[in-house]
Amino acid sequence: MSRIFLVGAGPMMDGGACRVTAHAWRTWHFVSALRHAGHEVALYTVSQTISPLDPLGQFAEPRTRDGVAYENLDMRAGNMLAYLIERYQAFRPDCVVGVSTEPASWACRMRPTVPVWADLHGWVMAEAQLKAARDGNDDILSHFWQHERPILRRADTVSVVSTAQRFALLGELATVGRLNRHNVRHDLVVTIPSSVDFTSLAKPSETDCIRRLVGGDDAFVVLWSGSFNTWTDAATLFDALEWVMTRDSTVHFVATGGAIPGHVDSVFEAFSERVSRSPHGSRYHLVGWVGSHEFPAYLAGSHLAVCVDFPCLETSVGTRTRLVEAMAYGLPVLITRGTELSTELEREHIGWVLAPGEPQALGERILKCAGEREQTASMGKRARRFVEQHYAIEQTMEPFLRWADRPCFAPDNALKRGESPTIFEAATNRLESDARALDDIEDIPSLAEARRELERLRSQRRSRLWRFWQRR
Repeated sequence: MSRIFLVGAGPMMDGGACRVTAHAWRTWHFVSALRHAGHEVALYTVSQTISPLDPLGQFAEPRTRDGVAYENLDMRAGNMLAYLIERYQAFRPDCVVGVSTEPASWACRMRPTVPVWADLHGWVMAEAQLKAARDGNDDILSHFWQHERPILRRADTVSVVSTAQRFALLGELATVGRLNRHNVRHDLVVTIPSSVDFTSLAKPSETDCIRRLVGGDDAFVVLWSGSFNTWTDAATLFDALEWVMTRDSTVHFVATGGAIPGHVDSVFEAFSERVSRSPHGSRYHLVGWVGSHEFPAYLAGSHLAVCVDFPCLETSVGTRTRLVEAMAYGLPVLITRGTELSTELEREHIGWVLAPGEPQALGERILKCAGEREQTASMGKRARRFVEQHYAIEQTMEPFLRWADRPCFAPDNALKRGESPTIFEAATNRLESDARALDDIEDIPSLAEARRELERLRSQRRSRLWRFWQRR
């Protein structure tokens, strides 16, 4: 049994949380796998408090999920790193685990002297590219990179959600000198797809919330769950729904989730605006974020889960946790092509996969599903069986659990420990030395501006001296 200090995303699905992110689901899967394997876990989750539905009343808020006590921390607090270091030193763990990019970054910045496993649930630089495009400037790129760099420099093993993301991370690791001769036989990056913990899958608290919402038993309910993120093609989704609603009066659309306040508001706002002007507006039910204890009832009462992606790099390297969760509840899914998950669904014939950006094709498929309800439900049952066999944490977490049994350093980090116990201050090659030097510079643009100002002052001084000598 290992003593494991884990920093993840919160709050988790503990009954009181309303906006539970895919990163929080991922955190729980790591915790649950470790718990069932008999390890001792000290758990701290990091909350951005980006949802007013889940305000933090204090910096470190005690919470409990399925008997697991943890503290949910306010990431905005300036003393969070010091607090984590204090807790880490008191616990004296055998290893450190960080789940999701920002928590993993905090875990690495604690300067732990034990092995570190970092899980990057999605590639934040691809997300940063999309957000930069929506914001109209690239300022956000450095913000996300500052979170990812410490992980690349310190982690002993990194897990990702797809093969495409694995190769993206290997490229990033090369830039900081981690693809060196010492690691030639070490898997720095392993793939752990979005998973399901069937042992703690919540049962619906009720079964008729959808029926009350849509006002009848004959409705065919299309469900969108979670955020309208930067990769969401809300325009194609709306056009498809309008097309099908014109032809089938039983089709209703329910959305649990919506905007991500402070991160991505415009996608959902634009969708809501179009809904408000639709002649079928009464059949759109934008419920908003619901409590984690309520959400299973929406899955149980719906007929089809949809996810419509914008063709982009994030789609190519990412996954869609919401659809894996829907399939675990036996809900059939419809997704646009692009993610590794969509490729698997199409190959195994356990969902409907369509080309992106084609609203009529999407509408036609929804219309057919609504007209063939028994066949649609049968697809959901097949999808659940596949998820049970391939996406249960007992299978997906196996590489991580092997490491947790015997935590180990990456070969290059084991060598660097002789020079620096925290590893950050050591280097085995020039690329690592350059990356280490950058750690001492928190604001490169300000440094560049200071250098330009210095050159300007030096130039003025030379001009004054020249004029002085000219007068002589």
